Amino acid sequence: MARRSRTLVHALSMLLLIILLPGAAFTQGQNPAGEPQQNKAPEAQTPQKPAEAALSEQGGSASGPAETSTAPSPEMAGSYTIRQGDTLWDISNALLKDPFLWPFIWKANPSITNPDLIYPGNKLMIPSLAPIERAMQAPTAAEEKEEVMAEEPGEKGAAVLQRRQGVGASPEKAGEESAITTSKLALPQEAPTPILDKYSMLSAGYIGEDKSNDVIVAGPEGKHYFGYDDIVDVNIRSKDDVSIGEKFIMFNRLEEVKHPVTGRKYGRLISILGILEIVEKGAHGNYSARITTSFAVSEIGTMLMPYHEPTLVYSTPQTKDKDISGYIIEVMDGRTITGQADIVYLDKGSSDGVEPGDRFLIYASPVKKAYPRRLLGETQVIIVKEHTSTAIVRKSADYLEIGNQVEYKK
Repeated sequence: MARRSRTLVHALSMLLLIILLPGAAFTQGQNPAGEPQQNKAPEAQTPQKPAEAALSEQGGSASGPAETSTAPSPEMAGSYTIRQGDTLWDISNALLKDPFLWPFIWKANPSITNPDLIYPGNKLMIPSLAPIERAMQAPTAAEEKEEVMAEEPGEKGAAVLQRRQGVGASPEKAGEESAITTSKLALPQEAPTPILDKYSMLSAGYIGEDKSNDVIVAGPEGKHYFGYDDIVDVNIRSKDDVSIGEKFIMFNRLEEVKHPVTGRKYGRLISILGILEIVEKGAHGNYSARITTSFAVSEIGTMLMPYHEPTLVYSTPQTKDKDISGYIIEVMDGRTITGQADIVYLDKGSSDGVEPGDRFLIYASPVKKAYPRRLLGETQVIIVKEHTSTAIVRKSADYLEIGNQVEYKK
């Protein structure tokens, strides 16, 4: 039964994969030899077509020419020609249905040295998701052990097989076992859902004074920028000994953040680049590590800090009565216009009573003193530091900017 169930799941997953990545959207091909590919396309001067639509135009259909008339299997990679305004993030979102899978595209195109620079007209190989699907559907060690036990001769194997088939048990006990098994598989009707997954929370970053002497000191030969699955050499000075499997966050210190009204300095914007895991010990604090998660490229000198599992935030009603007001002092990526689902940084933190999950209303300053403020939206805190906090915009009626006022929603 377990084997048949896994076969059915595998078949359904493959069908879903074919639907998500239709054969009509791919053309078979190889990366052009000797053609330099760098990785952020210049800004489009004309309206840009979505990557998914562009890929469909490049590919064939069932009624098209012979060389594109056969849809590739899920194992087969396709190609995509870069257009003006494209980024790996956008291409991954359009073709792989997940922007965080962009490192897979980068890794499949070794001629790309810097994933932030790509040029229109160059071709990208788009990797297949089939190996990932198979890995996710692989049976666990416990399932494999149970299969072996059921197939082994003898009393022990027979007992397992009888238990699966309901043989040798009274109707009452069989019914009880069936109910227990069903209850284990049943999911709650309304499971709480966090407002952001842990990777989105980590990639949001924060404002602080963090810095570190733990750094990346080298990477794969010939590469200046590193991403998912690369093996890098790191030097750890903050700890006498680091265990195999221990994780570290890769980060950079960006521009200094000043208060838009008072001019007070709040530290630097800390950009989280990804996560790496120690795989081999060296001498004198030197280790080899594998990059397991990549939000942005890292390089020699990228700083490291110990990894701590983030606490997820849920959309729950506010029950505490607080009197907290402040300002948006920075926005992600230096944007001047921010909207719903964007990240903003507030000038209030744990020392002011802010907690993860707190919601703040956002107001535009009145044009004149006697005029009322205009409500612009609502934001919810996801990361709290001593004097600052990181928040995601949950509602937006108009664009937001640095200097907008925020007030705790009572």
